[in-house]
Amino acid sequence: MGKLFLFLVFTAFLGAASLAEGRESFQGWEDFLAGLALEYGTKPEAARDHYLAAARAGSREALLGLARLHSPEGPLWQGPELWRGRLLAAAQAGWAEPAFTLAEILEETPSPGLDPASFYRQAASAGHPAAAHRLAVLYDEGAGGLARNPGQALLWLTAAASWGDPEAALELGRYYLQESPEKAALWLEKAGTDEAQYWLGEIHLKNQRVNEAEAAFRQAAEAGRPEAHLALGLMSLDNDFGRRADPRAALRHFKAAAGLPEGAFRLAHMFLAGLATPKDPITGAFWLHQAAEKGHDQARAEYDKLWLVLSPGQQKRLERMIEEGLAPTTRTLSK
Repeated sequence: MGKLFLFLVFTAFLGAASLAEGRESFQGWEDFLAGLALEYGTKPEAARDHYLAAARAGSREALLGLARLHSPEGPLWQGPELWRGRLLAAAQAGWAEPAFTLAEILEETPSPGLDPASFYRQAASAGHPAAAHRLAVLYDEGAGGLARNPGQALLWLTAAASWGDPEAALELGRYYLQESPEKAALWLEKAGTDEAQYWLGEIHLKNQRVNEAEAAFRQAAEAGRPEAHLALGLMSLDNDFGRRADPRAALRHFKAAAGLPEGAFRLAHMFLAGLATPKDPITGAFWLHQAAEKGHDQARAEYDKLWLVLSPGQQKRLERMIEEGLAPTTRTLSK
């Protein structure tokens, strides 16, 4: 009840202020409020009529309401042309979200005289993160009618990341990986995504911060990133970190990373060497083949050599496994 009272006091104050400016402005405010009430009721047509009256009286908010009513999710959807017209009117009135949506539509369905980049710029200049990110992409690619401009691309990408776009922050983190790992880490932490955690792990590992690297990799691995499992598997076998090797952990992580060429290659060597699992050249050869098929050149060379020393029976068994795409370990890859 308290919030409702404050709302009524606030709207009454605005109505009085509008009345002081002139009857037409006050009437526009009345119609806008009526439209807003009816929009979320059961009379969208009546809401539209009030919004139209408010828009004629100069209400920017009413133009936004009309765009909502005629959107694909709105109750008065009548096709893309009317919706695009409503978005254009709202964008021209200065609203950022309609400008961004209109720009997206214009990229897919161009319209003479309407430039998507200009609407992205309008929304981005108003602080719209996704619009700033898209504008950065267009400048980077030299697309959307814009000449390629890496400086502008970096400027808008930084703006998008600063305004909370996680993908933009991730891109900035990757951008600075070689040039400035410290700056990269700041943006990656801001991104907060599982891929960002993986790259943070790489930065920590390069700086010999093993515990921080392992924690970052584990967070990314728990989110399902196979490259993080691969990194953890390699760490589990590398004694340079001053810790005892853990082949069982390595085997588990390489199984989870087997969809990557290097992951399948490392898994193959666990079976070929008999690390944390019985030595099994057939299963090892299977995973070498999987890695080779994904473009791993060393795996291809090792597979060809191994094939020559297998018995005819082993070769037939391996061929059957490859044909079926199934090795004894396949069913446990997610464990």
